Amino acid sequence: MRHFLALAFCVAVLTAAPNVGKADTQADTQADTQGETKGETIELLAAASTTEAVAALVADIKQRHGIKVRPTFAASSTLAKHIAAGAPAHLFLSANLAWTGYLQERGLIAPNGVIDLLGNRLVLLARNSDTGGGFSLAELPKKLGRERLVMGDPAHVPAGRYGRQALGNLNLWADVKDRAVFGASVRNALALLARGQGRYAIAYGTDARVYDDLQQRAVFPGTSHDPIIYPLAIIHGQDNDTARKVFRYLQSEQAGKIFQQFGFTYPPRHR
Repeated sequence: MRHFLALAFCVAVLTAAPNVGKADTQADTQADTQGETKGETIELLAAASTTEAVAALVADIKQRHGIKVRPTFAASSTLAKHIAAGAPAHLFLSANLAWTGYLQERGLIAPNGVIDLLGNRLVLLARNSDTGGGFSLAELPKKLGRERLVMGDPAHVPAGRYGRQALGNLNLWADVKDRAVFGASVRNALALLARGQGRYAIAYGTDARVYDDLQQRAVFPGTSHDPIIYPLAIIHGQDNDTARKVFRYLQSEQAGKIFQQFGFTYPPRHR
């Protein structure tokens, strides 16, 4: 199992590397131009669905405060398990409460080191080439026909858990479960959709904004699933001044504006 997780983690890092490297390079150039000093690099492990927003924030905090943040993106479950196994991490941005709770149960979250940072919506996406148009979710089994519904694995991917819960509460799961294909993360599920390995995908509203070749077909009612909450946590033993600065920055008005540009909302409740 550890070998599988290590492989998944490496794949996630390699997948994220082009965007992260670009953000870091731009930020380094801007910061160096302003004569800012280089200090400790903060390791931020973040849910795959935050990739574009976090990359923009990495550049912004480097430019404004001279702090270098190195993000790693993967499924929240993969990241949490690697933190528990000792992977380097100062901050963890999860796509649900459960995986932050997993670390809290193991004493791996710093005291007063967690806040509910972001919210999101759950949507149904299709490729632009799909001519089906928008429809009521009650029509999903019929619209799907013999094709596949792709989603994150409900066993461990937050978007998959929300999707499974919503389909169940809408009395649709029994009709579509045999046509469901599971991805290792929400972004992996969308890659499957883009390659034509399904007709529809369950993902976040923010994903519809970053994939030019995908479009939204329907929105799941917020009452059909648990609130989508992204907690931000500081890892126990890594609670230093620089990590706290990044923790506070990600809660700032400036960071909030950037998150909103990518479609994130504020969560319904704060801890």
